[in-house]
Amino acid sequence: MAIPMSIERNIALPGVEQANFVKYLTDANLPINNSKTIAYRSLYHILRSEDSAAGTSVSSLTFFQGNYVASQTNFPGNSFILPQSEHFLVTSIQSGRAGIEVGSGATTFSNWRKGWSASNSQGVNQVDQQGVNTAQFTFTVNGIVVQKDIPMSVFDNVLVTKERGRFELSQPILIPAQSDLSIRLVTRSPSGLRIFNDDANDGYIWFELQGLALI
Repeated sequence: MAIPMSIERNIALPGVEQANFVKYLTDANLPINNSKTIAYRSLYHILRSEDSAAGTSVSSLTFFQGNYVASQTNFPGNSFILPQSEHFLVTSIQSGRAGIEVGSGATTFSNWRKGWSASNSQGVNQVDQQGVNTAQFTFTVNGIVVQKDIPMSVFDNVLVTKERGRFELSQPILIPAQSDLSIRLVTRSPSGLRIFNDDANDGYIWFELQGLALI
């Protein structure tokens, strides 16, 4: 498994990133619970974008909102709201696809892929998937847009490196405890957010937030 850049920095300078994180929270006037632990965190949400039986796909999805389905997220608790005093500093975002084979009786995801919009790599740049490759996402925290109309090409997966499918943020995004957040993915393609374009697999898209957290 690839080591995130933030962990590599911490290995080179142990304790510095954690100290800077505490300073970040202090400067933001957020409460710090000393009983909490500073740790690396990864939170994901996966949603269905393509219904193979109906032959349809949606043109937009909103992640980290709506109905909480435990099999489709690892958010703590049973909602997309962080617990009190648990602050999360997002340093990178990942995205990709997955699927569930229809009629097989399987309930687990397969066909996992990291990244989008890279020609001749893991088959993600086929004509049927242009709706995703040309889509854009907007990241909102507490009603404030922190990233707007970001192209899916930032999740380049042609690189055979640890950065495949990962969007390293030039500026981290702070998600305070009890915050409302969302990632809204939209395409204007008439094919919608299609993944497989067959009658055997439902297509799913996932987003994963990675960073440092007080948990």
